[in-house]
Amino acid sequence: MSNIIESATVEDIALYLQREEGLDASTARKQAQTVIDGFTDMQDKGLIKGWYFDEQSHLELLPSDNAMKIIANQK
Repeated sequence: MSNIIESATVEDIALYLQREEGLDASTARKQAQTVIDGFTDMQDKGLIKGWYFDEQSHLELLPSDNAMKIIANQK
């Protein structure tokens, strides 16, 4: 799983928001783009490697190695 860069697209997330939140297509697409923009920002900062939908259809983030070290040091 560490090779995932991005597996949930704007369209995937928009469809998820339409289904789960009952949003219309236009609103869902705008919100999905906001989500992707946030993920890209976190990726640029080195906090995550990517994002994906897991087997239960939950949107998950794949933390970077540096983020995992920080988390481990806080425990």
